[in-house]
Amino acid sequence: MSVRKRPDGGWIADVTVGLRLDGRPDRRTSTHRTKKAAEEAERKLLLERDLKRGKSYGSILFRDFVEGYFWPQKEGLARTTRGAYKRDLKLRLLPAFGDVPVEDIDRLRIQSMISSCQTRKVASNARGTLSSILALAVEMGAISVNPAGFKSYRYPSPGSHAADHYGEWLSTFAEIQRVLDYMEAHHPGTADERMCVLGLCFGLRKEEALGLDWEQVDLPGRKISIVQAYTTGDGVTALGDPKTDRARREVPMVAHAARRMAAWGPSEGPVVVTVRGGRMAPSTARDRMQRLFGSGHCFDDGRPLPRLTQFSMRHSFGTSCINAGIEVAKVSKWMGHCDVNTTYNRYVKPLLADLRGDADTIDAAMGGGR
Repeated sequence: MSVRKRPDGGWIADVTVGLRLDGRPDRRTSTHRTKKAAEEAERKLLLERDLKRGKSYGSILFRDFVEGYFWPQKEGLARTTRGAYKRDLKLRLLPAFGDVPVEDIDRLRIQSMISSCQTRKVASNARGTLSSILALAVEMGAISVNPAGFKSYRYPSPGSHAADHYGEWLSTFAEIQRVLDYMEAHHPGTADERMCVLGLCFGLRKEEALGLDWEQVDLPGRKISIVQAYTTGDGVTALGDPKTDRARREVPMVAHAARRMAAWGPSEGPVVVTVRGGRMAPSTARDRMQRLFGSGHCFDDGRPLPRLTQFSMRHSFGTSCINAGIEVAKVSKWMGHCDVNTTYNRYVKPLLADLRGDADTIDAAMGGGR
């Protein structure tokens, strides 16, 4: 199988589907404007080829479908996405469905896999990966519907494990400023402070913060440009493209970030560096955040520091923006989301205390609940 690019920018699907009556190979080619269209044509030709060979897709085992058809169609995946798929397959999907025919993967089996996960996030990711695989199975005629695409599954309820792993959400810029002031007073200029500023003042993803170079920081213009990400995938950590096209963006710089970044630099190379001046690895960054925010450190008044991670700092930024009244479309653009609904549904998490505050406001307007 082969999809290749033409010199004029078009894409060719090229598959030998069998033999002609005269014994020569029956080679089919078609030209398309986009790679996606060529890949769709290739899948149809592959289906025709295998039908001629008397092959039934539905009875193929899940693990064989993944190796024989899914991965060859996903060669262009970003390293982080490929790594996430491999993780879900290794830990969740292959143990659950590896020796099951694709046509026998139903709602009951999928619910059992979801229920075995420790957190909603893990379960949701695994179901999403399974849905991508089964969507290809539908397209190739292996099954008629994609049961992993259904929305009515029961997920594990959030627990302490999820909070420990993903961190706490802050919901106001007052809470964020308290953390930033602590970092400036106790850890000025360190990689820890820099990660906090990039997460809490810009809402950057971890890989974006670690991939940011001083050449992409415009202090006079009060903005940064996100053009690369530092990620780990397939056992390799390297600079690459941002997560999506929308993730390639410019983000405005608030006053605190401008003042602190001016104190750190400007310099050359990565903004977040190790003690030796090199770019910090994602695993090292995670460990540093866990040591700082997960080990009983306190503010000067004795209150414990929140259990922040680079993941929760990004969420805290989005939540605080919405609570401050910033238009959600702008927040979505700053955070590099493909869809404004992602900003609402995934990143804007109103906390119970905020809801109680709103209830108090309603009570006051209604005369104290008489």
